[in-house]
Amino acid sequence: MYQYEHIMTFESQGQGGGGVYGANAAPGSSNINNQQQQVVTVKRKKSIKSDSSIELRGPMEVDGSVKSGGGVAFSGNFAVRDRIEAYGDIDVVGDLRCSNKIKAYGNFKVNGSALCVDRVKIFGKLKITGTFEVQGDLEVWGAITINGCLKCKTLTAYASITTVGDQSWYQTEQGETVHGAKLIQRTNYEG
Repeated sequence: MYQYEHIMTFESQGQGGGGVYGANAAPGSSNINNQQQQVVTVKRKKSIKSDSSIELRGPMEVDGSVKSGGGVAFSGNFAVRDRIEAYGDIDVVGDLRCSNKIKAYGNFKVNGSALCVDRVKIFGKLKITGTFEVQGDLEVWGAITINGCLKCKTLTAYASITTVGDQSWYQTEQGETVHGAKLIQRTNYEG
């Protein structure tokens, strides 16, 4: 399925922040500040293509595209340099950055954050729990539910848009076309 794989490791600050172990320190030992080192492994792929649904676990950088005959599930941190296309659902749990277009023939769910530099076309529903930013045009054929924020250049929605809670919102730079209802679902409404 994968054409090649290259593993990179780099050091990042642990939950305690700040200090980093020396190269010969044993796991579980502590330095002067009693802080831990966390080594993160980032997998690199040239392209990912499958005739069926795929589940990907990050952190991962994809130099090419991600194409699936079924759905795609992204779990973790991802950077995709080319397009993402799925004939099923696209599910993001974590962070996703796509430098090209995204096309989903099913539903698109974001639980975390997603950024697309180009156009996004979704033939199913869009459900956002977190942040979704599209620097191009966003076209959604199903209902949109926002529990967080949505930013895009232009928005074309063929069904309803629902913002959940008082802290949820969406913003378009150059306008919107909404063929359905615009709804606000209050979380602490007393009526």
